[in-house]
Amino acid sequence: MMTRQEERDEFWMLTQGILQDSRIDTNEAKVIKRWLEEHRRGPEFDSTIAKLDRFLADRFIDRFESKDIIESIGMVLRILRTTEGQ
Repeated sequence: MMTRQEERDEFWMLTQGILQDSRIDTNEAKVIKRWLEEHRRGPEFDSTIAKLDRFLADRFIDRFESKDIIESIGMVLRILRTTEGQ
């Protein structure tokens, strides 16, 4: 199992490429959701996963949803940083 630091580094590398254009499209949202589901150890990612489920329901990420996802990525990175070593 990966440490939280390794998970944070992996998630950062994944999202760094996605965030280069400051916009999240449907495929990128699916990648983020899949990563969160695969690395879930508890309820800390559940709200972001639920949000992505809602946004992906119509198979289109608008600019407001994209901005919300970008903010959620920051939250996930903060969670991973604050739970290192657990």
